[in-house]
Amino acid sequence: MTRRNPVVAMSLLLALVGGRAAAQEPKHMADEALRSELTTLKEARIFFGHHSVGVNLLEGVAALAREAGVAVTIGEGSVGANTYPKSKFEAWAQKAEAGIDADLMVMKLCYVDVTPSTNVDELVASYRGAVERVRHAKPGVKILHVTTPLTVRGDGLKNWLKRSFGRSVWDDDANAKRLAYNRALVAAFPGEPIFDLATIESTRPDGSREEHVVGGTPVPMLWPGYSDDGSHLNEQGKRMAGRAFVAALAAALR
Repeated sequence: MTRRNPVVAMSLLLALVGGRAAAQEPKHMADEALRSELTTLKEARIFFGHHSVGVNLLEGVAALAREAGVAVTIGEGSVGANTYPKSKFEAWAQKAEAGIDADLMVMKLCYVDVTPSTNVDELVASYRGAVERVRHAKPGVKILHVTTPLTVRGDGLKNWLKRSFGRSVWDDDANAKRLAYNRALVAAFPGEPIFDLATIESTRPDGSREEHVVGGTPVPMLWPGYSDDGSHLNEQGKRMAGRAFVAALAAALR
């Protein structure tokens, strides 16, 4: 039988224990950060205008809050109608003009609101107008901008054949237009808090990106592991996006 050098054995033991401690420390620190951020939300008045993916985000936040033992209430509700993004901007602005009690206002479009035919410049201009109305109605209110969510890459034989023959695929083009809108949104509000939901959705757990080339440009798309239907978030996606949403809300409030 081969006998181990006791010094080497002890070194291996210390390395193992130290490695476990190092692995646990970031989680502990993350938990403390989460509780601190949730406490910030608990003490604030927030209104979040959204539709279905917004529900997914709130479900993720609720699950995290329960586990952390911090009761959080986020004022929320649907605004406008899907596929009519300007109606969402209008309804959101009207909330502020009606005197809603909020320290922070947030509004998110849905993936169905940005399609291959969307006029990005016009849509961003419409949103900017709504933001100006909110700020006029509620001076000092904080606003968190949100990028538009994505969908998974269109698969199937039909789409494969289209790509093979150099033809456009609707899902690809829609995500490309969402990328254009999101970039324009960020550029329109330099230095202001933005929750980049599109980047969160297209970042895999290992940190790599779910991107596919459309018209010569790498376009972010929803990673399939975060969704069961190709557009809405599953349990993993809800937790991942919910955690990032908590951090973004807390940062905007501070």
